[in-house]
Amino acid sequence: MVQPLPVQPHGKLDEILPDVFVVTGSFPMAPLMSIPRNMIVLRTGAELTVINAVRLTAEGERELEGLGTVRHVVRLGLFHTTDLPYYRERFSPTFWAPDPNAQSERLVDGAKGPVEGTRVFTFQGGTEAEAALIVERSGGNLLVTCDSIQNWVDVRGSSFVGGLVARAMGFVTPAKIGPIWLKKMTGGRPAALGPDFDRLLAQDFSHLVAGHGVMLRDDAKAAIARSCVVQGVRARPR
Repeated sequence: MVQPLPVQPHGKLDEILPDVFVVTGSFPMAPLMSIPRNMIVLRTGAELTVINAVRLTAEGERELEGLGTVRHVVRLGLFHTTDLPYYRERFSPTFWAPDPNAQSERLVDGAKGPVEGTRVFTFQGGTEAEAALIVERSGGNLLVTCDSIQNWVDVRGSSFVGGLVARAMGFVTPAKIGPIWLKKMTGGRPAALGPDFDRLLAQDFSHLVAGHGVMLRDDAKAAIARSCVVQGVRARPR
């Protein structure tokens, strides 16, 4: 097995919608600087799909395995790859990613995702491959992202330095398009992703859960549209 990185502190698996779970862990960005990050788990019968992998403690793994068997692991984005080798070695899942050279099943725009009730969205105007998943649920579909859209309401789970940096960079904003992600994807030309966000806002979803922040219920689409205008991705509200 590949030597894994040390397990970081994390919370419990929280069921945010029927058969949709989130666990929030910590990621060390630099000495004294850590920020929270989320792993999303979908349960389909007795099978689990892990999105934005976060390695868990032995107790956390027992809790995960109590939900079902890990069959799929999904990498949506550029980042959040640290714990993927561990999951691939530990569970031997089917691995999914948006880029064609990832030794994986490919996430294809508009196609069914890893399991029934999931649909793939891909960003096509950026410099890198990035995807999101739309998960169908009664009471409103859920948009699942990595760093493309985040939803920080505070800096809980960050170290002191991490919290200062997160606030200084403007992360603590509803449905924020990830500033580091946006720069990486567009080379400082956010409007290059305007057509992608137009397509995204035409999709059927009500809620958002991201790689960072808390679940945004009901108002996700309107909040994303506002961020697009503020951050220069789109010229005007939809």
